[in-house]
Amino acid sequence: MIEPKDVVIAILGSSAALGGFVLVFLGVIIASYQSYPGGVPEQVVRPYRISGSALLGTFAVSLITVAVSLLWLINGGPAGLYEWSIALFALQLVAVFAAAAWATRMVLWR
Repeated sequence: MIEPKDVVIAILGSSAALGGFVLVFLGVIIASYQSYPGGVPEQVVRPYRISGSALLGTFAVSLITVAVSLLWLINGGPAGLYEWSIALFALQLVAVFAAAAWATRMVLWR
């Protein structure tokens, strides 16, 4: 049987790695946004701002998942934090895929 501690350690490491992955996509969006000159109409750059905000939110979910996992380890394994770690990680997986797909679409098909 897999120990809860092993699961939380795996979630902690995976969440930190996925957070770094999200920062790569955020960097691509920021670089694309900055490639436009200053006088570009707002409707042209608005999708980049929205994408950047969504990616920043996804990064925040990553950091929250890392923090909850770390709290679980520090506090000796309370059951509530274990369940939150798993739920947040599942949310993070969905958010990272959505953010990566959206950022790729923005850069390659716009």
